[in-house]
Amino acid sequence: MIILVLLSPFLIALGWVLYVDSSNINMIEKFYKNESCKTIYNYKSRYKGLCKDSITIINNNFSIDFSQNVYIKYDDIKNIKIVNKDILIQSSKGKEKLYFKEKVDTDKFYEQLSKRLK
Repeated sequence: MIILVLLSPFLIALGWVLYVDSSNINMIEKFYKNESCKTIYNYKSRYKGLCKDSITIINNNFSIDFSQNVYIKYDDIKNIKIVNKDILIQSSKGKEKLYFKEKVDTDKFYEQLSKRLK
């Protein structure tokens, strides 16, 4: 009984974190659906989606602030290249590095991005 009392704050905190994370994922999925985004990848709590006019990057933190999204317009992209499992994008507004867990995901995202740039 004492162990249960001592562990209850930890278990409550763990439950709260899991609840917040799942509600964040639902909000992110809804955002991408409303923006008609395709080819969406998540790695290291960073979502990347190919949307109608731009690549949209959303960082999944404890609280989602969609005003902090990174938008890379296709018209602004000057150069893209693959380095290992990452995609380096150089645009008129700066450089961005997109991380992927698997090389297969990198190749698929790169292929879809290349089609949108043509």
